[in-house]
Amino acid sequence: MLRLKRILWTAVAVCFLAVSWLWDTLAPLFRAFFDLIPLERVKQAIIAFMDRLAPYPTLAVFLIPVVASEPIKLGSFWLFAQKQWLAGGAAFLFAEILRFGLAAFLFKACKDKLLSIPWFARLYGLFVRAHAWAHAQVDPLKAQIRAMLVEAGFIGGRGPLLRRLRALWRIARRGSAA
Repeated sequence: MLRLKRILWTAVAVCFLAVSWLWDTLAPLFRAFFDLIPLERVKQAIIAFMDRLAPYPTLAVFLIPVVASEPIKLGSFWLFAQKQWLAGGAAFLFAEILRFGLAAFLFKACKDKLLSIPWFARLYGLFVRAHAWAHAQVDPLKAQIRAMLVEAGFIGGRGPLLRRLRALWRIARRGSAA
């Protein structure tokens, strides 16, 4: 039972880190995408407007990405219903990029103000601690996998592919027998 619990918590940690990795990896790309949009005056006006807002109305501004992306998603579902898979997929992807890009831009613009809300600061602190906990759960597993890949020759490039696959198979069987 304890082993199953450990496996489930590790799976939760992996999922959490996967989402966190996506955010950490894609948020700079989304910011770069929004930086490409030549609307500096509009962006500065949005930031100035948000600077004038109190913390709680600033929190309400985070509904804008959802409101902006949902009609596009509905359109993508209509395209899917019309069996226009490529156009529907492109529209859905655009809606997600828009939503996450706007959220990244808004969070960067008003993070300090949001952290002045006590419950938001506690929630953000909880998220940061959960992120550290997930790394503590997954990092030993990543180290084991890396060691297996090095031993099998996948990292470091020793030998032909078939020999490396056999070595990995032996390592995996040895680990499952333990």
